[in-house]
Amino acid sequence: MSDTPFEIKDDEINVEEIMEKIRENIRRRKEAGVYPPDPDSLAAPQAPAGSSTDIARDLAYLSGNWDIQNRSYFISSHRPVAGKVLVKGRELVHGEVRRYVDPVIWKQAEFNRATGRVLEEVARQVSGVESLREQIRDEVTELAAQLKAEISEEVGAQVRAEVAKQVQSALLAMDTDIENRAWLAKVLEGRVLRGAPGEAELPDSPSAGTGLNYFVFEDQFRGSREEIKERQRAFVRYFEGCSNVLDIGCGRGEFLELMRDEGIGARGVDLDETMVEFCRSRGLAVELNDAVSYLEQLEDESLDGVFIDQVVEHLEPAYLVRLLELCYRKMKFGYHIVAETVNPLSFVSFANFYIDMTHVRPVHPETLKFLLGAVGFREIEAQFSSPVPDEARLRRLPVDEGIGEAERLHVEAYNRNVDLLNGTLYGAQDYAIIGKK
Repeated sequence: MSDTPFEIKDDEINVEEIMEKIRENIRRRKEAGVYPPDPDSLAAPQAPAGSSTDIARDLAYLSGNWDIQNRSYFISSHRPVAGKVLVKGRELVHGEVRRYVDPVIWKQAEFNRATGRVLEEVARQVSGVESLREQIRDEVTELAAQLKAEISEEVGAQVRAEVAKQVQSALLAMDTDIENRAWLAKVLEGRVLRGAPGEAELPDSPSAGTGLNYFVFEDQFRGSREEIKERQRAFVRYFEGCSNVLDIGCGRGEFLELMRDEGIGARGVDLDETMVEFCRSRGLAVELNDAVSYLEQLEDESLDGVFIDQVVEHLEPAYLVRLLELCYRKMKFGYHIVAETVNPLSFVSFANFYIDMTHVRPVHPETLKFLLGAVGFREIEAQFSSPVPDEARLRRLPVDEGIGEAERLHVEAYNRNVDLLNGTLYGAQDYAIIGKK
């Protein structure tokens, strides 16, 4: 007899015992209400693709062997006479047994099938997760590489831009200095070559009697043109909307350039020939003349603003009064005059006053306010500027919370004295008087 089919022999079966067990099983299953469908209708699932070899093989085995019913058997008997009767009886018994046993077998088969299906889905999900993880890892690696490259490029670009900016600034400063010196040398050379008799003489500049080249002097002691422009920027607002502002003693033309940048019409007058030629080389409208002579030639009420920066300290009192009178007469009603000069109320400013040998005398703020009011200007105010850096001033003592009342009073008195001294010794170095016609 082969291993797959089997033979039921009459001496191997206790029918009564089997039937009793079947009846008990049927009773319990009826109580549970289990009536399964025909197990032949169940289909075997397919093994998932993309699993590992071992898992795929195991799942394939489960998929092919979930149905545990044995249909490859036959009933026979070795007895020649009674065999037919016994086979018939055994078939009847077997049919009865199958009617009660098959639900159990089906339940197990269904369990096997469901388990295999769940495992297949789990394997499929795991395979998808693994694939997704690999994809994410590749994308993260690629993104990290891109970010690293972009950051390196951006940082490198910023560093290069900053270095280029600093180099450009240094080169620009050097070029400006070289251009100024070359221009100055050319001007001086031209003056040496000039001197033909019969030329009209121009009024002397304040530095004419000293033999001092005031352009070079200002470049060293007053500060760079950019520094002066930043200081003068605070006065631009008084001339907004104007079209005919006069800058008296325009020097190197810093304020005229500010006016041009803001779209404000302005021109200048100066006694220093070098300054005038420098301004004209930068496209600024500047005339070489004495301020009083220039103003006397203008029509009354033709100007809509006057700016006088670091000039009044160069003038004799009578000339200053005459200059202010002409400014008032030549200005339109409702416009401003701004006169900035050295602040003699600050000792550090006063101590440096005579570095410039062309200075005549400092003008007290109250004196300049009085002069503007005397010639007719109104709404007169003073503005102080160019403060001394904190590190150059006297320092106050801190007031600790834990000190006694007497010590606190001493510290407060000391600090008041320090404030008074700082105001006298290290006050603002410049001031401006602003008036309105």
